[in-house]
Amino acid sequence: MLNLYSCGKASNEEKTNEVVEASQIPSIYFWLGTYTSSPEQGIHLISFNPNNYQFDSLLLESDVNNPSFVITNKKGDLIISVQEEGGEEGGSIRSFKYDSSKNETKLVSTSSTLGSGPCYVTLSPDESYVLAGNYGSGDLVAIPIDQDGNMEKAAQEIKHTGSGVNKDRQSSPHVHSLVFHPNGEQVFVSDLGTDKVNIYDFDPSQEQPLSPSSPAFFEVKPGSGPRHLVFNQNGDKIYLIHEMTSEVGLYDYDMENGKINHVDTYPLIPQGFDGAKGAAEIRLSKDGKFLYASNRGDSNEIIGFKVDPSTGTLSKIQTISSGGETPRNFALSDDGKFLFAANQNSNSILAYERNPDSGIIKQVGNAFTIYKPVYFFMYTHNSTNKD
Repeated sequence: MLNLYSCGKASNEEKTNEVVEASQIPSIYFWLGTYTSSPEQGIHLISFNPNNYQFDSLLLESDVNNPSFVITNKKGDLIISVQEEGGEEGGSIRSFKYDSSKNETKLVSTSSTLGSGPCYVTLSPDESYVLAGNYGSGDLVAIPIDQDGNMEKAAQEIKHTGSGVNKDRQSSPHVHSLVFHPNGEQVFVSDLGTDKVNIYDFDPSQEQPLSPSSPAFFEVKPGSGPRHLVFNQNGDKIYLIHEMTSEVGLYDYDMENGKINHVDTYPLIPQGFDGAKGAAEIRLSKDGKFLYASNRGDSNEIIGFKVDPSTGTLSKIQTISSGGETPRNFALSDDGKFLFAANQNSNSILAYERNPDSGIIKQVGNAFTIYKPVYFFMYTHNSTNKD
């Protein structure tokens, strides 16, 4: 590729190329978590070129098993991933240092999640703790971590109890997500197995940083299966994916009085649908005007909603194919102009161009083949290297 920083006198043709290249829209980058079955698979750093709608894999970190959920710190030089495993050893968290100038990763540390099947990980706002949820064993842990990515043993483990009405899927707790409230002082933990969202106060100055909040939980309709959730900017609206019934639930959060009330439920599937259900991811646009959800099962769709600015209620604006099977996760680019979807069972990721004014998305370019893609984490690329 043409080096815009080369020395010497450039020809007219080179100058023309420089002008054209300089006007190009910058690439978008994201880390991609996957399931693995061979040493050639793992965490990918992916670039997307908005000028020609092409994806490219820039880096592969393979020293990790089933990194189905991947995040970074605010600085972007630390990668934290689950190892979604069960068995006697259970699951774990791995941290990697990322050098963007060399485009290299290096394993820093590994810490047990004290349970099986970890499927979600998040950093506390002050980045002093990693919080992880174990789907298989239905518990969560708080693990101390320093700025270099060194993790200690878990400082706290919280085991959920209970079950739900669906005996096939809710015979025991299944922690599926841990989301910090915008105030940074509470963590909302969705438990698919008990139809509850448990709420914990977070205080990093305490030896055990998590304690039950008030209220300590709110319940959803039996058999719904709460999965992932997002807050509006003010933190007084909660949008929750009901995985098992393929719905989005809207809940009001009266923070002053500690009350949470169900407002409405929005189906992702048409009335009378009798196929397999499996709602998965939920995202809110940065301006808070649009909400998107993915639905797996026999649907394999992305559903868009417009958000009423005064009430937070939703109105459906679009249902579009995910372009493959099992859209486990999707993400919005930081500028809001693109949506990326991962189809786990058809080994593909796709790009959708998004109209920020209408919220409508349309597929662009071709599907990019990658083994069992699961989770996106958008990344601001700080390297001076040009791709």
